[in-house]
Amino acid sequence: MKTPLLSTQNLQIGYSNGKPASKIVGSELNLDLYQGEFVCLVGPNGAGKSTLLRTLTGLLPVLGGEVLLGGKNMRQYSRKELANEISVVLTSPIQVGAMTVSELVAMGRFPFTGLFDRMSENDWRIVHQALEMVGLLGFEERMVHKLSDGERQKVMIARALAQEPRILVLDEPTAYLDLPGRVSVMNLLHELAKNHSQTVLTSTHDLDLAMRSADRLWLMSPGGKIISGAPEDLVLSGDFQRVFARERITFDVMNGHFSVAGSHESQVCLQGEGEVRVWTERALQRIGYSVSSVDQSTGLRIAIETSENGLVWQVEQGNQKNEFTNLESLVSYLRGSSSLVSN
Repeated sequence: MKTPLLSTQNLQIGYSNGKPASKIVGSELNLDLYQGEFVCLVGPNGAGKSTLLRTLTGLLPVLGGEVLLGGKNMRQYSRKELANEISVVLTSPIQVGAMTVSELVAMGRFPFTGLFDRMSENDWRIVHQALEMVGLLGFEERMVHKLSDGERQKVMIARALAQEPRILVLDEPTAYLDLPGRVSVMNLLHELAKNHSQTVLTSTHDLDLAMRSADRLWLMSPGGKIISGAPEDLVLSGDFQRVFARERITFDVMNGHFSVAGSHESQVCLQGEGEVRVWTERALQRIGYSVSSVDQSTGLRIAIETSENGLVWQVEQGNQKNEFTNLESLVSYLRGSSSLVSN
């Protein structure tokens, strides 16, 4: 049986603020993190995700129980020894002055070189390797403040990797990125675990990306309880839906995404295949239609056809027939028609 790199035993997390009375955020947490796996910590706002990560990395004190690194209590590590085990990338926006990429990444070597010591040839080799791992070779002399948000986040990950940690911990690394940037960073973390055997733990609100890329989820519910498991197992057990349950918000188990329940739904029979069907179905659901492939003899029918001039959406209801050449006009027609009624 594998031995975890990091584990907790009846861990209690929260804030003491130097006072006798502490604010407890979570308790009785028994978690394991193994070599070369990518774990995403997910849960609603305020559940305690950042508090947990800060406790696991020594930035907040343990209020009860234990955090073990390599089987050794974290309290027994010096700051320098802890830097050999864990590297942290926090949520805060990246603020740097006139600094090159290589200079910023080289800061990851400070636990080993000291602030004023010279970088050795081996240190620069590690910096080069870290930049290669995040796909930023050729960026060494570029100024950090001139990079895109996604590129700067990758530089910060490279700096953490230059520390040569056994565990890389990130708190909301995609928080300030656009969608392509979020996809790129989450894919990078997945690849670090898969191709470089780097152990990665990150908190994230990007649930879809987490479910697609993580080996395991730590699913944190309000009240600080955590369920650990493969993303698919947590969906099939119903735990994922339960933790994120909100009024009128449902999780579509078949398609793997959240949707808003409409107050008025009508049925539509949609005939078509491929990507155009997928996006047509999404457009129809957005305006309150329930979509199926079953023909309703008295209902609304839409067929996707291909003509010489491109795609055509043929709409039929009763004796009335219409054709549309794009989804915008189809949606506009359906919104203005009298067919959208409560069934």
